[in-house]
Amino acid sequence: MSTILQNIDRNAGIRRTLLASAVRTDTVTGDGVQLPDAPNGYAFVLDVTAAATGSGDTLNVQVQTSLDGTNYIPVVSFTEVLGNGGAKRHIAKICSSTAQAMFESSASLAAGSIRHLIGDKWRVVGTLVDATTDDASFTYSVTAIAM
Repeated sequence: MSTILQNIDRNAGIRRTLLASAVRTDTVTGDGVQLPDAPNGYAFVLDVTAAATGSGDTLNVQVQTSLDGTNYIPVVSFTEVLGNGGAKRHIAKICSSTAQAMFESSASLAAGSIRHLIGDKWRVVGTLVDATTDDASFTYSVTAIAM
């Protein structure tokens, strides 16, 4: 086995935090980070440990990747989390060997959807909507796992 393949195989199962757990009351865009090479793709885990209480409060979280080092494209759009939904854990997996249909780069990605693209940098964007301006907050984190 080549040295490159041996290094990739060693990276399988490595976890990296893309967005650390914290109480958030507003939209957040995480920093771009590099992930270890993965032979098959990545699993992403959105862990919401505390949700707002209002039914109209929402949290939409996306994982984005950069193919050119500058521009980010959404590749995972987790299912929307409702304020009155309590703690949730959502998991999404993108695969390096799965075909991806063509799309326009500024096209949005619907909640509960994925794109099988793997870039050089990764970040998380969490969009929080406070329906009643009662200082809604969500506590959540996002972890990446090389597969």
